[in-house]
Amino acid sequence: MNRTSGKLAENLRIIWAIAAKDILDAIRNKTSISVILGVAIMMLSSQALPLLLKLNRTPQVVVYDAGESRLVEALGKSKDLKLHEMGSQRELEDTLGESRETLLGLVIPVGLDQALEAGDHVELNGYFAHWVSESDATEKRVFFEQQLTELAEQSVRINTKGNIVYPQPDSDGGPFMVSMSLVIAIVTICGIVVPYSMVEEKETRTMDVLLVSPASISQVVVGKALAGSVYGLAAAGTVLAFNQAMVVHWGVAILATICGTLFAVAVSLLMGSIFDNPGSMNLWFGVVLMALMMPVLLNVMKVPSWPKIVTTIMSWIPTVALARVFGVSFSGSAPLGLVLPDLGIVVGSAALVLALVVWVVRRSDR
Repeated sequence: MNRTSGKLAENLRIIWAIAAKDILDAIRNKTSISVILGVAIMMLSSQALPLLLKLNRTPQVVVYDAGESRLVEALGKSKDLKLHEMGSQRELEDTLGESRETLLGLVIPVGLDQALEAGDHVELNGYFAHWVSESDATEKRVFFEQQLTELAEQSVRINTKGNIVYPQPDSDGGPFMVSMSLVIAIVTICGIVVPYSMVEEKETRTMDVLLVSPASISQVVVGKALAGSVYGLAAAGTVLAFNQAMVVHWGVAILATICGTLFAVAVSLLMGSIFDNPGSMNLWFGVVLMALMMPVLLNVMKVPSWPKIVTTIMSWIPTVALARVFGVSFSGSAPLGLVLPDLGIVVGSAALVLALVVWVVRRSDR
């Protein structure tokens, strides 16, 4: 028992020594730092969109008018607000869930004009996306209550209690952009740190020293994977921190981040094992990044004319599956039937790539 515990402790010590060295080397490497900062700036600029949208102080309302009310027509003529009419309540809820702006959704029932003419008490159902703060929701509700009361010349109230809208797991708009940012951040950062460390060690011949040291091939691979995981998790954590209000299921988001980082590190280790110079690796990394990210964009388009085999193949691409899991973490429910198959694709792909990495490293050691 003591021998087993001692061997495990020695394995962990070697793995951590390799990982710590790579983490520090990445911090010291000017190329890695410049690219990491470039990706960080790109991610932060995409997260600045919601802040820019908030600078537009014109209140906006999304309306589904089931009864073609004259009140809605009058509301649309107001210069103090912007009105968007929807064809159904489902379309209204999808618009609220996908937008990054603070929008109020209003459902106008049939017979509203008759109720106003009769002097009845009028209360409309109002909706907000789940991420809208209580203070912002109250501000918008009070504003539109005042507008409607003035136009109707009698009290009109908006009931928003419990009327919270969540995006669909496969929705585009804001949730998709955050999912895309998470996948790009994880894949890009891991694809910078891990391969560069391996190529640099090949150039300085320190990889040969590692392979003849007490460290086994598996320990070298795991140590470098651990170093890349630190940066991948940090990148994803930064994006999630900027978008924490949108996350509904944190357990799913964290699990997706871990599995996505594992896959990204596996791909990065493979690239670092195959290539011997930064120039070739940079060229092929661009190709791999495009091959992994383009299907995510194409998948959200849902082009009807695509053959079924194309959509089936795209659904099995790990980055597409990962983006879907992140999308589920922003939605109202997270059934295991949606989450586990996609996570299985990501983890299974990572395991296959890692096995290929071990094979490549062993061949290079011959």
